[in-house]
Amino acid sequence: MPDRLSIRSLRHTSEDISVAPLMSIPLLLRERGLDAATVLERIGVEPTVFDDAANRLPFDVAGRLVAECAAVTACPHLGLLLGKRSGASALGVVAGFARHADTVGAGLRMLLAHLHLHDRGGVAALTERSDSAAELSYVIYHPNTPGTAHMMDASAAVMCSIMRELCGPRWAPSEVMLARRRPQRVAPYREFFRAPIRFDAPHTALAFPAECLDRPVYGRDPEARVRLAALAAELSAATPLSATEAVIRALSCMIIAIPPSSGRLAQVLGMKPRRLRERLEAEGTSVKQLLGDVRYELARQLLEETRMPIGEISASLHYSKPGAFSRAFREWSGKTPRQWRQGA
Repeated sequence: MPDRLSIRSLRHTSEDISVAPLMSIPLLLRERGLDAATVLERIGVEPTVFDDAANRLPFDVAGRLVAECAAVTACPHLGLLLGKRSGASALGVVAGFARHADTVGAGLRMLLAHLHLHDRGGVAALTERSDSAAELSYVIYHPNTPGTAHMMDASAAVMCSIMRELCGPRWAPSEVMLARRRPQRVAPYREFFRAPIRFDAPHTALAFPAECLDRPVYGRDPEARVRLAALAAELSAATPLSATEAVIRALSCMIIAIPPSSGRLAQVLGMKPRRLRERLEAEGTSVKQLLGDVRYELARQLLEETRMPIGEISASLHYSKPGAFSRAFREWSGKTPRQWRQGA
């Protein structure tokens, strides 16, 4: 019988990402005296994939590419450089929703609703923590992706670039949270974000005053927004989300803020619980199984990429007690969280 990861991989064969956020990789390699074509071919990526930002790669291949390039360049903040250089263009046509919305909040929500057109291995969320504080976050749900720390760095830089495009170049978050260990050199992060940085965080996010969401977007074009909406509808119809993928994306967003449940999930997806259950059964899965998948992947990342105490990881995944988390993780992986971390 195939193991859990193999079963999950069968459900995720369509996940991919556009090469737009990776377009500066050949230049970064050349700047460090490396032959880009040779390095890319050794990794197993055709150099011609960078001829067009609309080209796509399997999500795990993109992760391996970033991780290997960080290794060969000896640049531990390569992901940050990628996100910084690509900026809002990393999201291609999807970024246009934010640029042409009436307000920053409306633009971000439209962008997040259509992010799957660009990225089908991770998901972003906008959470209003209180009346005065908001958070823009990104989570990778694709199973066992290499280089998640670098991918998270890139996503944080892209999110910050988008906010600066909408709110002005002087905008800075009130705090940056990165789900990765503290690197030896923190200066590149401080210079780019211009904000306090918390490493070993439970998820990667930018925190900022909620009032930013009500700001009007300068230079917005309502006609452009209409054209983009029509294009997005066409693209969505061509590559629709399965019920399984829609649930995984929703659960990945929910788990950042609240304990997920079938009732809340059905409400978020605008479906009756019975209908949701039937659709997932037709695809050979269930909310319980998919929630376990999401928790396992996030737990694996936090155990490998951060120094968060296991009790804090348990709480961030909404387990009532660390013992319950340990039992669940052992059922998923055959190891306790401590054993997994020691072997990482």
